[in-house]
Amino acid sequence: MARREITQYFDDLTQTPLSEDELHVVHFSLDGTDYSVDLNEEHANELRESLQRYIKVGRKRTGGGTRQRRRSSGGSRNRTKEIRQWARENGYEVADRGKIPDNIVEAFNAAN
Repeated sequence: MARREITQYFDDLTQTPLSEDELHVVHFSLDGTDYSVDLNEEHANELRESLQRYIKVGRKRTGGGTRQRRRSSGGSRNRTKEIRQWARENGYEVADRGKIPDNIVEAFNAAN
């Protein structure tokens, strides 16, 4: 049996169906949050026009504006696992996830 999936776009304001040619995806940011809206041409133009007076007096942000989250290395993950295991074996209560309390880390370091 054949299967065909059809993607249907809708104007986010009116929920009116849009063809791919009618679709205008508008991206914008406000207060550090990024947004995307699917709109028809009329609504996309309305949004742009309503923002024009703020755009005219605003300043563009360039590079370095967003901070990327650092990922811990696999080595520290293994150490964390080792500390949790040691803590449980030595009578400490420690959660499976999250920050390990400083007193447990200090006790682990002193013992090893």
